Amino acid sequence: MTPTQLPTWTHPVAEAVDDAPLPPPAEVKDSIPPFHLHGERNCGDHVHDPNSPSYFVRYLALHGRDLSSSWTMSCTNCHARTTLNRLHDLPCGDLICRGCLLVKVLTVKLSIERNRDKLHDVRMQLVDNHNALFYPPSEQPLNARDKRMLLRRDAQLRQSMARLAGFTCCGTNMQLGRFLACMGATASRELWLAMRWMADDPKAHRACAWPDCGAYLPVCCRYVVPGEAGRRWYCVTCQGNSMDCARTWPAAPNVFPYLPRGQPALTPCR
Repeated sequence: MTPTQLPTWTHPVAEAVDDAPLPPPAEVKDSIPPFHLHGERNCGDHVHDPNSPSYFVRYLALHGRDLSSSWTMSCTNCHARTTLNRLHDLPCGDLICRGCLLVKVLTVKLSIERNRDKLHDVRMQLVDNHNALFYPPSEQPLNARDKRMLLRRDAQLRQSMARLAGFTCCGTNMQLGRFLACMGATASRELWLAMRWMADDPKAHRACAWPDCGAYLPVCCRYVVPGEAGRRWYCVTCQGNSMDCARTWPAAPNVFPYLPRGQPALTPCR
């Protein structure tokens, strides 16, 4: 079985086309974070984890966030002194500055590219475990013990995927999605695409059809135009649209090297 495709990190389309792409429907827009509003200016307004074991979160709870802009602590990674409101608390107890946060995002990208084969194997095990848990044979219904074992196995496999993809620190999921607004537009988009790629069904993975893009198309960006046959996908990287076509990729295209052979192909559209 060929590996599933990986999200790519590509630059937006450099040259504008004659006809501007049609905007996606409201439900698709609502599912996409406002990347253009993300940046360093939002650092300090991110959501802190109330279950964090760190003194940092307890301090904010006791003294409020006004004082937190004048006190400093060391970043766990680089040891740079940073004001409390600009430190990002991880569930493991580490406190990292914005610079180290962006390094974590880059680590996710590199980890997915390096461990793509292992990720595919774990993902297939997760699919098999999911089928055994929710679609058992009618002649062999699950008992309580088997169900507990499958649920435990599901949690273990999800943790393995998060570790292989670089989403963990000290063995705990970093929940980086809480800090999207603190990153720049490009970094937050790349992290969001990686998170969607991890969550989406491998059979639903698609790549943008525009030849100078080829970025990952999340399932939440898929929609149907009334009166038209086939589905469309909106690309958050190049803002273009792609649609179904009656063909498959005979080989992995150059713009998307991890797209498996036989994957349903798309074609550019407005």
